This record gives sequence, C-alpha cells and structure tokens, in this order.
Amino acid sequence: MLRITPRHGRSTLVAGAIALALLGGCSASSDDAMDEPAPADSAAQAEEAGAADAGSDGADRDLAGEDSQAAAAPAAGEGESGVDPVSQNLPEGRMIARDAQLGIAVEDVNESAAQVRAAAVAADGWVVSEELSPDNSAERFDGFATLVLSVPGDRLDATLDQLGPTGRLTSRVITSLDVTQDFTDTSARIETLEASVTRVRGLLEDAGGIEDIVFLERELADREAELDVLKAHVKGLEADVARSSITVHLTETDPAEAVQLAQEEEPTGFAAGLSAGWDAFLSGVAFVLTAIGALLPFAIVAALILAPVLWWRRRRASADQRAAEPVPVPSTEA
Repeated sequence: MLRITPRHGRSTLVAGAIALALLGGCSASSDDAMDEPAPADSAAQAEEAGAADAGSDGADRDLAGEDSQAAAAPAAGEGESGVDPVSQNLPEGRMIARDAQLGIAVEDVNESAAQVRAAAVAADGWVVSEELSPDNSAERFDGFATLVLSVPGDRLDATLDQLGPTGRLTSRVITSLDVTQDFTDTSARIETLEASVTRVRGLLEDAGGIEDIVFLERELADREAELDVLKAHVKGLEADVARSSITVHLTETDPAEAVQLAQEEEPTGFAAGLSAGWDAFLSGVAFVLTAIGALLPFAIVAALILAPVLWWRRRRASADQRAAEPVPVPSTEA
C-alpha cells in the first residue's frame, strides 16, 4: 500500500472524495456480493491518483526551483560586473604567485619615478629597490630609472592600471606560478616530520645508555633542522602568493624627435642609387682588406717555413744535375 506524505494531503483527500462518490453510485446498482471489493479497488485508485498528484506537484516544484535558480544566476553575475576580469579568471582555491614587468617611455624620469612611488604607496606597498639616472642635459633625453615595487597580490592588476598613465607603455609581462602542489606536499612533510620529532623526543626521554642518547640526539637534531627548512619554504611560498613584485623600467624619450623620425622618408632616385652603390663598394673594399689582414700573419709564417725548404731542394737538384753530367775523357791520340 502506498504511503501518502502529509505535504500532499489536500490533493489526496480530493482524489479520495471523488473516488468514494463514484463508488457510491456504482454500489447502488450492483449486487451485495459485488459491493465489498469495490471499496478496496476505489481505495487503490484513490491512492494511485494521490501518488500521481503528488508526483506532478513534486515535478512542478522541481521545475519551479530550476527556473528560480536559472533566474537567480544572471542576477548574481550582474552584481559582479564591476570586478576586475583578470582577478576573476584566477582559479579559486589555488595558490598563484604573480609578478609583473613594465617598460614605460616617459618625458621626465624624475617626475615619472615619483608617480611610480605614489602608486606603490596607494596600493599599500613599498619600493624594494630603485636605480635612477636623471638627464642633466637640456637637449638630450637619456635618463632612465628602474624601480622594483612590492604590492599585495590581490592588488597587482589595480596597481598596473594605475601605472599605465605614467607614460607610453612599451612592454608588459605578467608571470604566474602555481605553487599549490608544492605548498600541499611541503605541509604534509612538515606534519609527518613533526610527528617523527615527537617520537624521537619520547625515545630520548626513555633512553638509558649513553650510546642510545647520543644516537637519538643526533637524529633529533637532523630532523629538527630539516623541519626548520621546510617551514621556511612554506613561509616563502605564502609570502610569494601574498605579495607581488612589479619591476618598472622608465626610459626618457623626446616626443618631438619621435614624431620627426616618423615623418622622415628615405631618399630615392639617382642620388639614392649612387649613395647605395658607394656604400656597397666601401663595404666590399673593407671586406677584402679585412680578409687580407686576417691571412697576412699565416702567409708570413708559411713563407718563413717554406723558403729554407725550397732553397734546400733547389740546391740539391743542382747538385744532382751536375753529378749526372758525363765527365770528358782526355784523348790518347799522338
């Protein structure tokens, strides 16, 4: 027999009342022998109808719940539209160490360096190191500066956006390193090593012999040293994730000179061809002279070695030639 839950009682009672009314009409025109099984059948039908109504009500509520969740999802997304998309793309529950490097072309390196320092302070950070070489000449733009900033990791993107108006951005590099696995493995090793240190200390308290005490003290010292190294490594990972490093390279440039160089055109025509040919001729002469200069030491050494050899071979050939000539025999005629 089906068990009807209380929350669907109203629909079940309505279905049961309709079934009983139908049962009463049928029982008035039927035999007494057939009246007894009818209520059981009607009750079964009522229970099935109640179960069907309950299933339909549950299905309606499930669909309504899904519709409400689907309607609530865009509303939740609309509330987060103003958040920085770069920060939102970072995986949740992961430990990400992020650093950045910026290259900025500026007109006044002193003023721009002051803006970079102010941006670091506004982000609750500080300047780790600074190298500044100002331009002391009024006609040249050769000043430069390199500043390394330390800012909170969650404010890295906002700080980069604030540094953008400092000048003309020439390069931007952001590096991200996921240290979650390293942090998890090191933390697990720390827990295991701490339990091992506790056991060694207990054995050291119960040790009675000098040799056992010395051995256990050495083991305890080694494990405590390794434990300190692992804890320092974990603190370093946490610091890398908590704070980000921004390296800013400032380079002075002359805006007027940049525009003038952009408008200049390369010469064309006969003069340009003559100039290009002359440059090629000078390049060829320079190449030949360079090759001669490079080979000259080897030629001198070869001449010093080969000259005596050639002189000796020539002298020997002359001696052999004289030895091969026939010797004249004096005549014996009277």
